[in-house]
Amino acid sequence: MEASEAFELGCKFLDKNDYENALLAFNEAIRSDAKFAQAYNGRGVTLALKGMLPQALLDCCEAIRLDPEDPEFYRSRGYIYHKMGDLRAAKADLAKAMELESKLSRDSVGNPG
Repeated sequence: MEASEAFELGCKFLDKNDYENALLAFNEAIRSDAKFAQAYNGRGVTLALKGMLPQALLDCCEAIRLDPEDPEFYRSRGYIYHKMGDLRAAKADLAKAMELESKLSRDSVGNPG
């Protein structure tokens, strides 16, 4: 299975709250492509929903390291920081997500597809 297929499967399992199968699929996506930032984020979100916050934080940090321009990854990490009680870090990540979204909006207005 290719990384993108495994990732899509993981998202479908996640939507159904089937965390165990979501983790298996996201793990497969990461095994297939160790630089697949979205797969790390998906696994991080799944781990967070299972209450495995330290592991979830590591995956979201890896997603950000691989793709620091994706606002979704900062929102995910902000959610995890919030669940961990680190409201300062959560607020900083949510602000960064909003900044990146604003930048993306400005860029898309200036560069019609």
